[in-house]
Amino acid sequence: MCIRFAQPLTWTLFAAVSTQLPAQWPASAAQNLPVADFAGEQAVPKLAVARDGSSYIGWFDHAGANYDVRVQHLDANGVELWPHNGLLISGNAQNTSLVDWDLIADSQGNCVLAFTDIRAGGDLDVYAYRVSATGLQLWGPNGVALSNNIDFEANPRICETTVGDFAFVWPNSGTRTIQLQRLSAAGVPLYPGDGVAIPGDTGQSPAFARVCASDNGAVIAEWVRATAFSAAKHIHVQKYDIAGTAQWNAGVRLPVFDLASLPIAHDPKMIADGQGGCVISWHYAVGSQFFARVQRLTSAGVEMFPHNGVDLSTNGNSKFDPAICFLPSSQSIIAFYNERNVAQTTWGISAQRIDGTGGQAFGPAGINLAPINTDTKFAPVAVGSDAPGQPTAMGFYLVQPVGGLTKKVQGLRIDLTGASQWVPPVDASTVASDKLRLQAGITPSGMAVLAWSDARIDTANIIAQNVDTFGRLGDHTATSISYGCGVNPAGSMVVVGRPSLGGSSQLRVTNPIATQAAGSLAFLVLGFGAPATYPCGQSAPGLGMAPNGIGELLIDLTAPSTSTFGGLWFGSPVSFGLNIPLNPSLDGLPLYAQGALFDTAAGATNPIGLTEGVRLAVGF
Repeated sequence: MCIRFAQPLTWTLFAAVSTQLPAQWPASAAQNLPVADFAGEQAVPKLAVARDGSSYIGWFDHAGANYDVRVQHLDANGVELWPHNGLLISGNAQNTSLVDWDLIADSQGNCVLAFTDIRAGGDLDVYAYRVSATGLQLWGPNGVALSNNIDFEANPRICETTVGDFAFVWPNSGTRTIQLQRLSAAGVPLYPGDGVAIPGDTGQSPAFARVCASDNGAVIAEWVRATAFSAAKHIHVQKYDIAGTAQWNAGVRLPVFDLASLPIAHDPKMIADGQGGCVISWHYAVGSQFFARVQRLTSAGVEMFPHNGVDLSTNGNSKFDPAICFLPSSQSIIAFYNERNVAQTTWGISAQRIDGTGGQAFGPAGINLAPINTDTKFAPVAVGSDAPGQPTAMGFYLVQPVGGLTKKVQGLRIDLTGASQWVPPVDASTVASDKLRLQAGITPSGMAVLAWSDARIDTANIIAQNVDTFGRLGDHTATSISYGCGVNPAGSMVVVGRPSLGGSSQLRVTNPIATQAAGSLAFLVLGFGAPATYPCGQSAPGLGMAPNGIGELLIDLTAPSTSTFGGLWFGSPVSFGLNIPLNPSLDGLPLYAQGALFDTAAGATNPIGLTEGVRLAVGF
């Protein structure tokens, strides 16, 4: 175990004292967290997790006459940061036949959305919004129009590029193109008109586009060649630089899969590999048997596996809807997929790991995790955590017993060998209700966040739940609490951020009563023990910031500890960075911190001044 101080010291963008907040993530699968429960339907939820462990959940809300777009922001504890039922993002006129949309959390902790509506006429146009963590609409109350025409446009997708702007793709059925537009961080379109038109094959209407970040500000776009029932529905890709110029294959789209036609309305998945390339997953049929495959492309457009991809399993069953995550430390793709008998009367959930060479690490049949039986199991979602020495992947799915719309939400976790870490599968929701459109994200500390549409109260509400690495529900998030018995001045030690697994926080030392001279040297001790009299300490005459010079020692110096000097204090707090390894075995570890200022001025009345203490509990 290694917990270290980080230098140089930096501020987080949204600094706030981390205190013990009321636990909001329910610990019971029979309860869950209601995010949106207006009367009427809340539909098509989306979820994204930010770098600080908070999450954004968006949906279409039919509490009134229109399908409005609303978003809620939850902190890592599951506490609603915006009013219950979320913020109204758009009340513009919406088609009652909803199409898909997208929502991400950007690198600055904001939420970026792209959806379609009919505010400019009966056709669907595409609009983008960016909302700050405090609920400010950064691109204005009506967002930015990405398209303005008479054509039907659906299912926009977003990614943030490596240069901090945003790329959007969507199909235009009228022009038979995939459209690519970019917005600056300020929401200014970077391409004229409706953006760069990516032409479809002659006579075909491409659809189901996706986009991910590549290197040097470039993006990779992926789409299905055609939508017509009898057309060859292949998977195509192309890379576009910042100027919107195609980079691969002399500007001609690359076929990733052209062995057979995808099923009608099948939407392949694509994720970035963090190395300028991407990973794509899909299923297809040969006769009555379905197969699931993946492919990985480099930033240069080179297929890393054989053309047309590699099978997740070659056994005699059918495989559907592969959900993927990528673990860079092992260059592995983990895929969870729905496995059924060929007659599609029994359902299960299985998994495969594809290594960096395209090998089936779990064998040619993969590993069955949720038994193939008559309980209907729906398309899984997947998240991965690449903890050093403990990489893992989680798959979540809806399961419906025979008879009645009473789905449960269940989860699985496996390591790189395929060994199940949650036996039996974890129940995330056991409420007897119909559930749809399960979404999943993962915090930097390895806690999964789930959201779905749920009919437990009325037509459909939006419900959320967390599940940590150990399969636990409820609030196991990192906390920090100030302690002491009033001897050392309040506010002399403040924590910015949470001591979360894999995270960074700041411990700030200051003298709020200014009894020491500017230029005093800041010092910090971090230990594993508190005095037996906790939350009080031991009286320390001559070590106080108070005028009488009496301080309170709040660290057990006989327990293991580490210490470090910081910068000079000139009236503003001196910050010490604290990095917690992404090691789940540290969950719940208590740490105790206390600072001091050393006033070296001649005749100083308070040469050493102790701060109040802070108890940190490492968590998710």
